[in-house]
Amino acid sequence: MVVKQSFSSNIISFNQNSAILARPRLRRLLERAMDYPIVTVCAGSGYGKTRAVHSFLQGYRAHTTWLQVSERDNIPTRFWESYTSTVSLSWPEAGARLMEIGFPETDEAFAKYTTVMHEVAALPGKHIRVFDDFHLLRNPEVLRFFERAVPVIPPSVTLLLISRTMPEINITGLMLKERIVTICEDVLCFTEDEITAYFRQLALTVNRQHIRNMYDDTQGWAFAVNLIGRALRNGTKYERCALDAMKANIFKLIESEISPIVSEPLWRFLLRISLIDNLAASFIKTLTTDDDIIKELELLNAYIRYDYNLGTYMIHHLFLDYLRQHQYILTDEEKRDTYQKAGVWCDTHGYHVDALSYYEKSGNYTAITRKIASFNVQIPQDVARFAVGIFDHAPEAVKSTNPIFPGLHIRLKINLGQLNDETVSLARMYAGLYEAQPESSVKNRALSIIYANWAILQMFMCTYTNVFDFDIYYKKMGECFNKNPFTTIGNFSIIPISAWASLVGTNRAGAQEEYIGAVTRSIPDVLNIGAGCFAGLDDLAWGELLFYRGEFDKAEQYLKQSIAKAQTRDQYTILNRALVYQIQIAFFRGDYVSANKFLLSMKEALSDKDHGVRYIVYDIACGFFNLALRQPEQAPEWLKGDFSVYTHPAFLENYANRVKVRYHYQTRQYSALLAFIENATQQQTLLFARIELSVLKALCLYQLKQREEAIATLTEAYYLAESNRIIEPFIQYAKDMRTLTAAALRDSGCQIPKAWLENINRKSSAFAKRMTHITSKYMAANHLDNEIALTRRETEILKDLSQGLSRSEIAVSQNISVNTVKMVINVIYEKLRVTSLPDAIRIAVVRNIV
Repeated sequence: MVVKQSFSSNIISFNQNSAILARPRLRRLLERAMDYPIVTVCAGSGYGKTRAVHSFLQGYRAHTTWLQVSERDNIPTRFWESYTSTVSLSWPEAGARLMEIGFPETDEAFAKYTTVMHEVAALPGKHIRVFDDFHLLRNPEVLRFFERAVPVIPPSVTLLLISRTMPEINITGLMLKERIVTICEDVLCFTEDEITAYFRQLALTVNRQHIRNMYDDTQGWAFAVNLIGRALRNGTKYERCALDAMKANIFKLIESEISPIVSEPLWRFLLRISLIDNLAASFIKTLTTDDDIIKELELLNAYIRYDYNLGTYMIHHLFLDYLRQHQYILTDEEKRDTYQKAGVWCDTHGYHVDALSYYEKSGNYTAITRKIASFNVQIPQDVARFAVGIFDHAPEAVKSTNPIFPGLHIRLKINLGQLNDETVSLARMYAGLYEAQPESSVKNRALSIIYANWAILQMFMCTYTNVFDFDIYYKKMGECFNKNPFTTIGNFSIIPISAWASLVGTNRAGAQEEYIGAVTRSIPDVLNIGAGCFAGLDDLAWGELLFYRGEFDKAEQYLKQSIAKAQTRDQYTILNRALVYQIQIAFFRGDYVSANKFLLSMKEALSDKDHGVRYIVYDIACGFFNLALRQPEQAPEWLKGDFSVYTHPAFLENYANRVKVRYHYQTRQYSALLAFIENATQQQTLLFARIELSVLKALCLYQLKQREEAIATLTEAYYLAESNRIIEPFIQYAKDMRTLTAAALRDSGCQIPKAWLENINRKSSAFAKRMTHITSKYMAANHLDNEIALTRRETEILKDLSQGLSRSEIAVSQNISVNTVKMVINVIYEKLRVTSLPDAIRIAVVRNIV
């Protein structure tokens, strides 16, 4: 993958011209600074920070991304959209993956981010990430992101922060280690020699006393030096004034220069563009059809610069502040028109938060609802949080006249996990509001969407209520839709599956079938309005239930039907859940070839950009795959980390947790796993989850020699599973379950029927043999079956590491340098084919190396 210099509408680039002075002193300083992980260029407005950095980077060999920060980047989602768009320019796949992850506010999301960034850093060359106007960032979440990102910056990457004040992030550790360089005002200020060189470049005759006077007056302030130069070129005599007076009267200086040359149409145009953050040329031209205004605008090149590479305009901060003081001159209609056109441009170019914000300012709630409705499947959490505020505070007239608005308001609440009576009351209120209206297409459209999202709400809540009546609401949706059919926007509803297809919480016999029956009755109405939504969901739910019952042949038939229907109607989520079950069934049969084929088919789908969470879902599938092969070190890194906070089982975080619990168990992190299970058991309501967690708890306790507690917990799992004949969660742990059930059979006080224990013992034993065969084939196919040979020193260092010694302690005990210890550890990792110490120790223990 080749990374190139990045440019986008967010990135500033100044064309070099005769008014820009090459400053070798600054270039040498910045060049040395690039060896450090963080460089801050900190000075007040007008000190030439951006120009100095950009001028340097134009001639510096590096892969650069440049993000121009704005006030609105204090909204985490908006910041993330801007950041990922710049990353996409140099590496589109990384940008797509980061957008899919969303703003990394959780440990899990940050682990995903770190993984992607390390892959970027592995590419050749130096990488520089510039954040201009960093002082505008005040949001604690955004600043926290930088604090967390700093310690894991790879050696090939430098963060360059341009700011008016010192960045408000905790970088004390780096400062103590002298790993940060700060360039302040006194360095950026022009020296007398640089002022002399600048005026010579402008072909202006000045003597040494003039230079001394200018330096005394300006103290080398770049903006002031530039203004003086422009004044002298225009024939204006230089009059001495104090620096503070010059700063205080800067707006007067600007006004005195632009007043004679700015026409009334251009003046109003300037005020309009000062309302907007992103000044891409393609947007600017939507505000006027008068080419003369654009030409006149470009004559103000001291304050507004146009970059031909980027197609972007950049307004100097001081000039922008000056314009904002006069925005009151604009009429309300001019402001609305500007915000509306900005909303359309941002909408078209993928800036979701900006689009919603500008639409709200323009009062265009129709555009807002269309924007929210256009999201496929689950709206990103941070976008939902931002949007729900707009919906909560919308005018009452909008709620009663915009047919899409009420249903989407309910949908946003669902996305945020607000599955409660308050959201039900909101749905009931909206339904009543429109039911009371006279018959019309608007009424029926509104009710169709209200009932669609109300049905999803009931579907999610049935996990807690054990009432499976959501098909009633889908039927009402269908009845209203059939009165006045309409074209849906995007995917009209959330597909309520992520961790499991079934959302049943009770272990009451027959409840699973009741749920599937409600799904089956819902599908005709959903397919009618939802453009394929739910296609194959009933077959997937049947396949899942039969899989959990260990009836793999029957399960596979339903899963094949689900895959065929999902592929026909482009239902990516359903398709991939079915494929993951197919992978697991293949392993139960000892068929490595088929399991690998299913995984490869998921990998091939990564090229389909229409599926918003394809990378995360594929990572999860790889996690299941590698853990089934007892190769936890091969699982994606972010799935080896801490557990996600529990949310509704239909949300994606819980799908990842299913992999994490297996990873923790295989890597013998029993205490951490038990702590998670203890906490999750208090919250987890889904039957399949409760059974899986109980089984794992029993196995952990047995591994920790707590035999009686393990058998008691196994008994609890048995009673949860028995009424619905669920056995798969017990079998999948093969050898370990065989050992535990053997212990339970010998325990005279065990209340689990002997026949059941013998059946699970027998099936676990058979599965263990098949997995041993499969693992051997996998190891051979991937050349992992060679004996690992560590030298005596490598073995001793690995033993010391397994006993908890630090690198410095090992260096002392082995009488070698710390650097040698680090080098040996890297060799050990390479030989063991791992990237972390826990994985190295686990493999060493399994293979009796230590």
